[in-house]
Amino acid sequence: MASINLLLLLFIISFFQISHLFGRIHVEAQSSYFERDTLLSFKQNVGDPQNSLSNWTKITPHCTWSGVSCFDNDSTSTGQVRLLNLANLGLTGFLPVELCNLTSLQILDLSMNSFHGSILGSISNCRNLEMILLQVNKFTGSIPREIGYMSELQVLDFSVNNLTSVIPKEFGNLSSLIYIAMARNQLYGQIPREFGHMQNLQKIQLFDNELTGEIPDSIFNISSLAFISFSKNNLSGTLPTNIGLSVPNLTSLYFTTNSLEGEVPKSLSNISSLQFLELFNNKFRGHIPPYFGNMKKLTYLKLGINAFSSNSEQISKFLNSLKNCTQLQVLWINDNNLSGEFSSSFVNLSSSLQDVCIAQNLFTGTFPLGIDSFPNLISLAMENNRFTGKLPNSLSALTKLQSIALFANMFSGEIPDVFSNMKQLYSLELDRNRFSGRIPRSIADCKTLNRVFLSTNRLNGSIPREIFLSSGLVYLNLSQNDLRGPLPSEVGNLKQLTNMDISNNQLSGNLSSSLGGCVGLQKLSLARNKFTGPIPKSIVNLASLEELDLSSNYLTSQIPEELASLQLLQKLNLSFNHLEGKIPITGVFKSLGSESLRGNNKLCSANKETASKLGVSQCIATKTNKNVLVIILFPISISILLIIVTGCLVWILIYRKRKKNEGEKVIFPSIEGLPSLETSSRGKKRNMSESNQKCQECVALVLRIGLLCSVPLAKDRLTMREALAKLLEIKKTLF
Repeated sequence: MASINLLLLLFIISFFQISHLFGRIHVEAQSSYFERDTLLSFKQNVGDPQNSLSNWTKITPHCTWSGVSCFDNDSTSTGQVRLLNLANLGLTGFLPVELCNLTSLQILDLSMNSFHGSILGSISNCRNLEMILLQVNKFTGSIPREIGYMSELQVLDFSVNNLTSVIPKEFGNLSSLIYIAMARNQLYGQIPREFGHMQNLQKIQLFDNELTGEIPDSIFNISSLAFISFSKNNLSGTLPTNIGLSVPNLTSLYFTTNSLEGEVPKSLSNISSLQFLELFNNKFRGHIPPYFGNMKKLTYLKLGINAFSSNSEQISKFLNSLKNCTQLQVLWINDNNLSGEFSSSFVNLSSSLQDVCIAQNLFTGTFPLGIDSFPNLISLAMENNRFTGKLPNSLSALTKLQSIALFANMFSGEIPDVFSNMKQLYSLELDRNRFSGRIPRSIADCKTLNRVFLSTNRLNGSIPREIFLSSGLVYLNLSQNDLRGPLPSEVGNLKQLTNMDISNNQLSGNLSSSLGGCVGLQKLSLARNKFTGPIPKSIVNLASLEELDLSSNYLTSQIPEELASLQLLQKLNLSFNHLEGKIPITGVFKSLGSESLRGNNKLCSANKETASKLGVSQCIATKTNKNVLVIILFPISISILLIIVTGCLVWILIYRKRKKNEGEKVIFPSIEGLPSLETSSRGKKRNMSESNQKCQECVALVLRIGLLCSVPLAKDRLTMREALAKLLEIKKTLF
């Protein structure tokens, strides 16, 4: 009996276990189907122009679909979706609310698509979400405050959308949040003080919005913070005095392009981990503090475009402090009110320097000493200061240099011929100084040159032909120097050249037709030189030309009609040359003013009103080429006729001596097209020989032809061809 009861008990237990197992399988199957149907509903409600969701079908397990990841991630899983990664698939439509039916979803990545509309507050129903990535879409409207109650959220990225909203203060409740990014939207209002409650926050990006007000000091109590970017907003006020006291892990601080003011707090120097510090384009004032050297890991230091002021001693202390920053690569202190000598302490900086910008200050002295100590230098900008003296030959050590800008100083002497080793040089800007001598030929060795600006100096000699072999040159300005000689024909090699200005020199000779090879030219100025000869017709090849200035030269001949065919040409100046002839009437010439043509006294316009507008004379009607030919050949034909007549008269005189006939009436033969003539010997008969008679006939006919060739009306006048034909007929008939 006991054994029967035991068997019965085992049966009952097994029955309940089997029932529970089948029940669980049934529930899991139902859950799996539900998750699958939720995803299929999502697919149905979004646009998929690239057919990226083509394998989302009922015949395959949804955990194997593209972008779907389940907890077990195989066909035997319970089907609970953990991750939905649909980034950069070209999907469109609204953010589907049914996604929150995926109750176990932890990661949602819909970034880099074309979703639009509002981000609905119902997204907060996805209670288990840890990451929401919606950046680079087209979402509009407000940021739902309900997101602030998603306690599991660790990563939130709404960057690069069109959101117009304040930042909800409820975000301060996101105690698990590590990363928040809402950059490049149209967010306004203040940064909530409640952000200081997110004690696990490591990275915050709010740059490129319209945020206002002061930076809340509570943010700098988050000890876990490593990265802060508030650049390109309208933030104002001073930096919190506690900025460097409680953020020991901070590596990057970006506050550029705001309206922050006051002095830089000394506590900032306590952030020994700081690598990137960018404060440029604000309103900071006072001396540049000498304690930046305490941040020994500093790599980028950008303090430019502020109102800092310092003298020689203070600048020296600042630069000397930076010698501790052995990893420093970028130093920008441009566009401030810094003065004094800069050169003496520059050599103490890190040899890792790549980018130095000290432009737009009041620095004096010579070019910085020890420039060859910075072999990694890529960019050197010292423009708009008061530096003097010569450039050192040690510049040749800067083999990695890509850009050097020294314009608007008072450097003098010859430009050293040191560019042969600068194979990566892209931009050379030495204009507005006092350089003299010739243009260095080694510039041509810089095959990657894009920009050459040497204008407003005292350079002389000819333009090196080698410069025009730098096929990548886009900007060339050699204006306002004392350059002489012709414009090298190699200029036609510069296919990518868009701007060339060599005005205000002493260049001479004819303009090379190779100019037409510069097919990318948009602006060309050759004004105020001594160029001669005609304007080359090859300019018609410059289809991109917008501005052309050839004024104040010695150009001759007519204005090429081809200039009128340049459809983009808007500004044209041909004044003060020796051009002549008719002015074209189409293209840019329709809107041309008198100032563009003055000083060309032989120019004219066929239209009286146009002539008056342009300040030139009206063209006198000229004869056609046919009439010109008549004018040239008519005297020749008359001369020939006179010779023939003279010959005939001589022949008559000879025969008159031999015989004298009286009263003989002579009837001359008739030639087709000429009236018949009769002549008599005034009542006296003459016994003329046959030869004498032919001569008189010849004279009469030739005279008649001469008269018909000289009648006033052109329609009655014999043409040269007709006159010659009749002369040949006379010869054939009489002789």
